[in-house]
Amino acid sequence: MTQERTPSAAAPLEGHLACGRDAASLVAQVADGAADRRDAHQRECPYCQAALAEFDRLWAPVRAVADHRPQAPEGLLDEALRRIRGVAADPEFGRIEESRGRTRVSARVVISLARHLSSRVPGVRVALPHLVAAGGGPETSVDDGPEVTAGVAGSSTVVAITLAAEYGADLVALGARIRAVVADGIRSSTGLEPVAVLVHVDDVLL
Repeated sequence: MTQERTPSAAAPLEGHLACGRDAASLVAQVADGAADRRDAHQRECPYCQAALAEFDRLWAPVRAVADHRPQAPEGLLDEALRRIRGVAADPEFGRIEESRGRTRVSARVVISLARHLSSRVPGVRVALPHLVAAGGGPETSVDDGPEVTAGVAGSSTVVAITLAAEYGADLVALGARIRAVVADGIRSSTGLEPVAVLVHVDDVLL
């Protein structure tokens, strides 16, 4: 990959995530090899985490070539940026690309699935009233189950679940069960890859 061709030198990448972060800055972070070096906001934000995971996946061919050649094949960088632009331009939907077309899955679908799946794990209680009153982001829901927020980007999704647990439950084991059930259910139902399922136990209830 030549020094002159960088993401900033290509056509501008426009768009913001649901949390307000600029998509172009996340692409630059990935191109610099810093997808895992997250700031305080990114460590808590499912929107940023989903985007970083998807951008990193789409950037991998460019990185692999750059590790072994002084210059990337013509068109490789442009193709990676084209695919990233497509993801960044559709921040509220996951996208599954297939040979015969594309399936778009709303973040609200992921939220509904995660809420349904997690609420049926033994030991999980519904969201507490003060959590509901506090409100959430644009893709947050607390109806009939735990509070769930989901970020989607391309084929990647990150889900954050806030809940109350039954008193006496093994919270570490409960978190592991929720992650497994939610990840498997989302993957099998939507085709999206849950790169992270974040479980926040806010309280325990008798």
